[in-house]
Amino acid sequence: MTVKGLAGSSCRQIFKQIKTLLSSAVFLILSLAAGSATTDTVKIAVGEWPPYFSENAEGYGTYAQVVTRAFELEGVTVEYGFFPWRRALLQTQSGLWHASAGWGKTRDREPFFHFCDAVLVEREHFFYATDRPVEAQSLQDLSGLSLGVIDGAALGEELKELVSSGQITVFHQSTLEDLFKMLDVGRIDVVMGNEKVAADALASAFVDQETKRFKALENVTVLWDYRVIVSKKIENGEDLCARFNRGLRKLHDTGEYDRLLWPDTKEDGQSHASPS
Repeated sequence: MTVKGLAGSSCRQIFKQIKTLLSSAVFLILSLAAGSATTDTVKIAVGEWPPYFSENAEGYGTYAQVVTRAFELEGVTVEYGFFPWRRALLQTQSGLWHASAGWGKTRDREPFFHFCDAVLVEREHFFYATDRPVEAQSLQDLSGLSLGVIDGAALGEELKELVSSGQITVFHQSTLEDLFKMLDVGRIDVVMGNEKVAADALASAFVDQETKRFKALENVTVLWDYRVIVSKKIENGEDLCARFNRGLRKLHDTGEYDRLLWPDTKEDGQSHASPS
């Protein structure tokens, strides 16, 4: 081969190497960009819990809007998936979905999840049918009764002990509507639920006059906080919680939190749609 031929061959090899390096660089850049987009998107599994979460509601519900906005303020995009609540919890626990929302912090959940700051702190109430009245001044007074709860919901330590000891029998359904229908026909004695969610469930399951057949115990409640939980199976879960917490504080500081979570509240602080 001539000197000219050798030079041409060397040039081709050099150009080939440069082309390979450029292709690798472009691939690396695209991969990094894709990884960045994935990091800044959180997939949240939830269930039907109107008015806070609903697949058919504006922004997927008022609680969902708070979560979306808090993450948005920290540069994180939210994608929601709707499942039965227990499945939403298990999907998150396994890491198939990054997070879930609307859960209380309990000892049996702590090994699997990072718990963000509470979005909502409210009391769980116990509802009975007026044609089968229940008199109780404490959780202990519910002994011997059957209790309906949403599948996957936590009970709290005291109530959990009463159930574990067999003093209270628990029945599960995926929605409060179904639980109230069971209560209506006498299949259970009491239903546990968030007051505002219960008001929506009753309005959905019964006509106005029929909802008056149900009352909440006045002196028996369980204080509960509702949080975003992040799977410990995913990378940077603690950082994701920290970003959410910063965004949530910003919402509180600006007053946007109240406007999103309580859209029916008047200027005087009273709700247009207060639960009965």
